[in-house]
Amino acid sequence: GGPPPSPPVSMIVLCNPCNPTGVVTPRETLERISRACKKAGVWLVIDNTYEYFVYDGEQHHSIEGPHICNIFSFSKAYGMMGWRVGYIAYPAKLKPALLKAQDTIPICPAQISERAAIGALKAGRKWVRSQLPSVLTNRDLLLDALKPLTVLGGKGAIYLFVRLPERYKHHDVEVVKWLAKTHKIALIPGSSCGAPGYVRVSYANMLGEPMEIAAERLRKAVAALRSTGKDDGPKWARLLSLG
Repeated sequence: GGPPPSPPVSMIVLCNPCNPTGVVTPRETLERISRACKKAGVWLVIDNTYEYFVYDGEQHHSIEGPHICNIFSFSKAYGMMGWRVGYIAYPAKLKPALLKAQDTIPICPAQISERAAIGALKAGRKWVRSQLPSVLTNRDLLLDALKPLTVLGGKGAIYLFVRLPERYKHHDVEVVKWLAKTHKIALIPGSSCGAPGYVRVSYANMLGEPMEIAAERLRKAVAALRSTGKDDGPKWARLLSLG
Protein backbone atom coordinates (compact mmCIF):
# COMPACT_ATOMS: atom_id res chain seq x y z
CA GLY A 1 0.00 0.00 0.00
CA GLY A 2 0.87 3.66 0.18
CA PRO A 3 1.59 6.14 -2.58
CA PRO A 4 4.04 5.19 -5.33
CA PRO A 5 7.60 6.39 -4.82
CA SER A 6 8.42 9.79 -6.25
CA PRO A 7 10.65 9.78 -9.34
CA PRO A 8 14.25 10.73 -8.63
CA VAL A 9 15.12 14.40 -8.90
CA SER A 10 17.41 15.12 -11.86
CA MET A 11 17.26 18.92 -12.05
CA ILE A 12 16.69 21.94 -9.81
CA VAL A 13 15.63 25.23 -11.40
CA LEU A 14 16.27 28.45 -9.50
CA CYS A 15 15.14 31.92 -10.61
CA ASN A 16 17.41 34.67 -9.25
CA PRO A 17 16.21 37.34 -8.67
CA CYS A 18 13.02 35.43 -8.19
CA ASN A 19 9.77 35.47 -10.09
CA PRO A 20 7.29 35.51 -8.34
CA THR A 21 8.71 36.68 -5.00
CA GLY A 22 11.16 39.44 -5.95
CA VAL A 23 13.73 37.93 -3.56
CA VAL A 24 17.46 38.03 -4.40
CA THR A 25 19.43 34.88 -3.51
CA PRO A 26 22.80 35.68 -1.85
CA ARG A 27 25.99 34.12 -3.19
CA GLU A 28 26.43 32.02 -0.05
CA THR A 29 22.99 30.46 -0.55
CA LEU A 30 23.66 29.84 -4.23
CA GLU A 31 26.88 28.05 -3.35
CA ARG A 32 25.14 25.92 -0.71
CA ILE A 33 22.48 24.91 -3.24
CA SER A 34 25.20 24.17 -5.79
CA ARG A 35 27.09 21.92 -3.37
CA ALA A 36 23.89 20.06 -2.48
CA CYS A 37 23.05 19.52 -6.17
CA LYS A 38 26.57 18.35 -6.97
CA LYS A 39 26.54 15.91 -4.07
CA ALA A 40 23.19 14.51 -5.20
CA GLY A 41 24.22 14.29 -8.86
CA VAL A 42 21.56 16.82 -9.84
CA TRP A 43 21.71 19.53 -12.51
CA LEU A 44 21.27 23.11 -11.28
CA VAL A 45 19.67 25.46 -13.82
CA ILE A 46 19.71 29.14 -12.81
CA ASP A 47 17.36 31.56 -14.53
CA ASN A 48 19.07 34.97 -14.52
CA THR A 49 16.37 36.83 -16.49
CA TYR A 50 16.14 39.60 -13.87
CA GLU A 51 19.90 39.91 -13.28
CA TYR A 52 19.93 43.71 -13.72
CA PHE A 53 16.90 44.31 -11.49
CA VAL A 54 18.48 44.57 -8.04
CA TYR A 55 17.96 47.44 -5.60
CA ASP A 56 18.94 48.90 -2.24
CA GLY A 57 22.52 47.65 -2.32
CA GLU A 58 21.66 44.06 -3.30
CA GLN A 59 23.83 42.28 -5.86
CA HIS A 60 23.11 39.60 -8.41
CA HIS A 61 25.63 36.77 -8.44
CA SER A 62 26.29 34.08 -11.01
CA ILE A 63 28.04 30.82 -10.14
CA GLU A 64 29.41 28.11 -12.40
CA GLY A 65 30.29 24.44 -12.20
CA PRO A 66 30.26 21.18 -14.15
CA HIS A 67 26.62 20.62 -13.10
CA ILE A 68 25.34 24.21 -13.61
CA CYS A 69 23.58 25.86 -16.56
CA ASN A 70 22.94 29.61 -16.50
CA ILE A 71 20.05 31.01 -18.53
CA PHE A 72 20.00 34.66 -19.64
CA SER A 73 17.32 36.63 -21.46
CA PHE A 74 16.84 39.95 -23.24
CA SER A 75 13.14 39.95 -22.40
CA LYS A 76 13.07 42.02 -19.22
CA ALA A 77 16.16 44.21 -18.96
CA TYR A 78 15.84 45.37 -22.56
CA GLY A 79 12.07 45.21 -22.87
CA MET A 80 12.24 42.55 -25.60
CA MET A 81 9.49 40.25 -24.32
CA GLY A 82 8.07 39.46 -27.76
CA TRP A 83 11.43 39.05 -29.49
CA ARG A 84 12.18 35.71 -27.82
CA VAL A 85 15.95 35.94 -27.58
CA GLY A 86 18.24 34.67 -24.86
CA TYR A 87 21.39 32.64 -24.35
CA ILE A 88 22.79 29.90 -22.15
CA ALA A 89 26.13 29.37 -20.42
CA TYR A 90 26.76 25.65 -19.94
CA PRO A 91 29.48 23.07 -19.23
CA ALA A 92 31.31 21.89 -22.36
CA LYS A 93 30.20 18.28 -21.77
CA LEU A 94 26.60 19.33 -22.35
CA LYS A 95 27.20 20.68 -25.86
CA PRO A 96 26.40 17.47 -27.80
CA ALA A 97 23.08 17.05 -25.98
CA LEU A 98 22.14 20.70 -26.53
CA LEU A 99 22.97 20.51 -30.22
CA LYS A 100 20.88 17.36 -30.51
CA ALA A 101 17.90 19.13 -28.97
CA GLN A 102 18.42 22.26 -31.07
CA ASP A 103 18.59 20.19 -34.24
CA THR A 104 15.03 18.97 -33.71
CA ILE A 105 13.57 22.46 -33.19
CA PRO A 106 12.29 23.86 -36.51
CA ILE A 107 12.31 27.49 -35.36
CA CYS A 108 14.98 29.99 -34.39
CA PRO A 109 15.13 33.73 -33.59
CA ALA A 110 14.45 35.94 -36.59
CA GLN A 111 17.37 37.98 -37.89
CA ILE A 112 15.74 41.21 -36.77
CA SER A 113 15.53 39.78 -33.22
CA GLU A 114 19.20 38.84 -33.30
CA ARG A 115 20.20 42.30 -34.51
CA ALA A 116 18.08 43.93 -31.81
CA ALA A 117 19.79 41.72 -29.22
CA ILE A 118 23.23 42.79 -30.47
CA GLY A 119 22.14 46.41 -30.12
CA ALA A 120 20.97 45.72 -26.58
CA LEU A 121 24.34 44.21 -25.66
CA LYS A 122 26.11 47.25 -27.05
CA ALA A 123 23.91 49.53 -24.93
CA GLY A 124 24.73 47.33 -21.95
CA ARG A 125 24.01 47.52 -18.25
CA LYS A 126 24.57 51.27 -18.11
CA TRP A 127 21.46 51.84 -20.22
CA VAL A 128 19.42 49.44 -18.10
CA ARG A 129 20.45 51.20 -14.90
CA SER A 130 19.31 54.52 -16.37
CA GLN A 131 15.79 53.07 -16.58
CA LEU A 132 15.60 51.75 -13.02
CA PRO A 133 14.65 54.96 -11.12
CA SER A 134 11.11 54.83 -12.55
CA VAL A 135 10.86 51.16 -11.54
CA LEU A 136 11.86 52.05 -7.97
CA THR A 137 9.31 54.84 -7.85
CA ASN A 138 6.62 52.34 -8.81
CA ARG A 139 7.84 49.85 -6.22
CA ASP A 140 7.72 52.42 -3.44
CA LEU A 141 4.19 53.50 -4.42
CA LEU A 142 2.95 49.92 -4.17
CA LEU A 143 4.86 49.15 -0.98
CA ASP A 144 3.15 52.12 0.63
CA ALA A 145 -0.26 50.93 -0.58
CA LEU A 146 0.43 47.42 0.77
CA LYS A 147 1.77 48.53 4.16
CA PRO A 148 -0.86 46.76 6.29
CA LEU A 149 0.02 43.39 4.73
CA THR A 150 3.11 41.18 4.89
CA VAL A 151 5.19 41.72 1.75
CA LEU A 152 8.07 39.57 0.52
CA GLY A 153 10.61 40.74 -2.00
CA GLY A 154 11.17 44.26 -3.22
CA LYS A 155 14.95 43.88 -3.48
CA GLY A 156 15.00 42.33 -6.92
CA ALA A 157 13.09 41.53 -10.12
CA ILE A 158 9.87 43.51 -10.65
CA TYR A 159 7.53 41.76 -8.22
CA LEU A 160 6.20 41.86 -4.69
CA PHE A 161 4.76 38.71 -3.14
CA VAL A 162 1.99 39.62 -0.74
CA ARG A 163 0.42 37.50 1.97
CA LEU A 164 -3.34 37.92 2.13
CA PRO A 165 -5.22 38.20 5.44
CA GLU A 166 -5.67 34.86 7.16
CA ARG A 167 -9.27 34.29 6.14
CA TYR A 168 -8.25 34.35 2.46
CA LYS A 169 -5.39 31.84 2.73
CA HIS A 170 -7.28 29.29 0.65
CA HIS A 171 -9.04 31.80 -1.61
CA ASP A 172 -6.35 33.78 -3.42
CA VAL A 173 -7.85 32.96 -6.83
CA GLU A 174 -11.22 34.36 -5.75
CA VAL A 175 -9.50 37.45 -4.32
CA VAL A 176 -7.73 38.08 -7.64
CA LYS A 177 -11.03 37.80 -9.53
CA TRP A 178 -12.65 40.22 -7.06
CA LEU A 179 -9.76 42.69 -7.40
CA ALA A 180 -10.11 42.67 -11.20
CA LYS A 181 -13.89 43.03 -11.20
CA THR A 182 -14.37 45.44 -8.30
CA HIS A 183 -11.16 47.49 -8.21
CA LYS A 184 -9.92 47.14 -11.80
CA ILE A 185 -6.45 45.90 -10.84
CA ALA A 186 -4.82 42.71 -12.13
CA LEU A 187 -2.64 40.50 -9.91
CA ILE A 188 -1.50 36.88 -10.13
CA PRO A 189 -2.83 34.39 -7.55
CA GLY A 190 -0.18 32.69 -5.45
CA SER A 191 -1.82 29.33 -6.14
CA SER A 192 -0.57 29.49 -9.72
CA CYS A 193 2.96 29.70 -8.27
CA GLY A 194 2.46 26.94 -5.69
CA ALA A 195 1.81 29.40 -2.84
CA PRO A 196 -1.90 29.67 -1.98
CA GLY A 197 -2.80 32.61 0.22
CA TYR A 198 -0.47 35.01 -1.61
CA VAL A 199 -0.73 37.28 -4.63
CA ARG A 200 1.99 38.52 -6.97
CA VAL A 201 2.11 42.25 -7.69
CA SER A 202 4.12 43.59 -10.65
CA TYR A 203 5.44 47.15 -10.52
CA ALA A 204 7.13 47.62 -13.90
CA ASN A 205 4.16 47.90 -16.24
CA MET A 206 3.17 51.58 -16.00
CA LEU A 207 4.69 54.98 -15.39
CA GLY A 208 3.53 58.18 -13.74
CA GLU A 209 -0.14 58.90 -13.20
CA PRO A 210 -1.47 55.47 -14.28
CA MET A 211 0.70 53.80 -11.62
CA GLU A 212 -0.44 56.32 -9.01
CA ILE A 213 -4.05 55.50 -9.86
CA ALA A 214 -3.31 51.77 -9.64
CA ALA A 215 -1.61 52.21 -6.26
CA GLU A 216 -4.61 54.09 -4.89
CA ARG A 217 -6.96 51.37 -6.12
CA LEU A 218 -4.75 48.79 -4.45
CA ARG A 219 -4.74 50.76 -1.20
CA LYS A 220 -8.56 50.80 -1.14
CA ALA A 221 -8.71 47.11 -1.98
CA VAL A 222 -6.31 46.25 0.86
CA ALA A 223 -8.42 48.25 3.30
CA ALA A 224 -11.52 46.35 2.18
CA LEU A 225 -9.77 42.99 2.51
CA ARG A 226 -8.64 43.78 6.04
CA SER A 227 -12.00 45.15 7.15
CA THR A 228 -14.43 43.00 9.10
CA GLY A 229 -17.34 45.33 8.40
CA LYS A 230 -20.41 43.80 6.83
CA ASP A 231 -20.24 46.05 3.79
CA ASP A 232 -16.52 45.68 3.09
CA GLY A 233 -14.53 43.09 1.22
CA PRO A 234 -15.76 40.42 -1.18
CA LYS A 235 -19.34 39.26 -0.58
CA TRP A 236 -18.28 35.60 -0.71
CA ALA A 237 -15.73 36.30 2.05
CA ARG A 238 -18.45 37.63 4.32
CA LEU A 239 -20.38 34.44 3.70
CA LEU A 240 -17.29 32.46 4.67
CA SER A 241 -17.00 34.33 7.96
CA LEU A 242 -20.67 33.70 8.67
CA GLY A 243 -20.29 30.01 7.88
